[in-house]
Amino acid sequence: MESENSMMGPEATASAGASAGLAIAFQPIAEIAGSRIHAYEAQVQRNGAPAAQDFDQLSAEQRCDVDRRCAVAAIRWAATAGFANSGGRLAIPMSAPAIGDPAEHIQPALVTARQYNIVPERLVFMLHHYQAITSSQLADIMHVFNKLGPTVAFHGIGPNESGLAACGKFAPHMVTIEPELITGVASSWSRRIAIEDLVRRMQSLSLRIVAAGVDSEAAYERLRSFGVPLVQGSYVGAPAAGILPQPMSRSAA
Repeated sequence: MESENSMMGPEATASAGASAGLAIAFQPIAEIAGSRIHAYEAQVQRNGAPAAQDFDQLSAEQRCDVDRRCAVAAIRWAATAGFANSGGRLAIPMSAPAIGDPAEHIQPALVTARQYNIVPERLVFMLHHYQAITSSQLADIMHVFNKLGPTVAFHGIGPNESGLAACGKFAPHMVTIEPELITGVASSWSRRIAIEDLVRRMQSLSLRIVAAGVDSEAAYERLRSFGVPLVQGSYVGAPAAGILPQPMSRSAA
């Protein structure tokens, strides 16, 4: 996709990037105790809407190139927005099936991070579709990424707890519970029981849990009662293009 060339820096928005409507937005992932920032997830937007579905239509080779370009763009946009003083990490989405050589795949991002004096340890590569690759491929990615400094998050414990076994085996830095599972946790007795059991199992595996799609105070408080440490969603803070929004201040119990 040629249009991704325009995302190499926020300054490009005024020229070629503006016509494509592309931007990098950042959404906070907050610690539920005290609402402190843990990380910002970088999200590519087109005309203010998520562009992830556009990328799902790409071939593996195209997706590899786009992921690398987006990682570089995310770091540049974050640095321009004041990431150095944010106190958090930068979570950068990547499609696991598009990763060939793990070291080669993240090299442009690491080079860019050094240019902005961002240490690799503050980068978290958030793997999407990690269930679609073999255990040996996933082990190689985990080994190489962690060796080079960045850590790895797994995007999504989905319906029927898909991905839980891989999360327990590889111990990523963070694991998100998908919004589809979080929806209704405040109002549905059966959903509360299911999420509480899932959280307990994840905690037994020493996984750092992120509940995504938290959209109400009731859901936030219910997840807090389950001992979920990290939350993300409209109730915590919406994605914002080109800036690093602070999470909404919530009282700690």
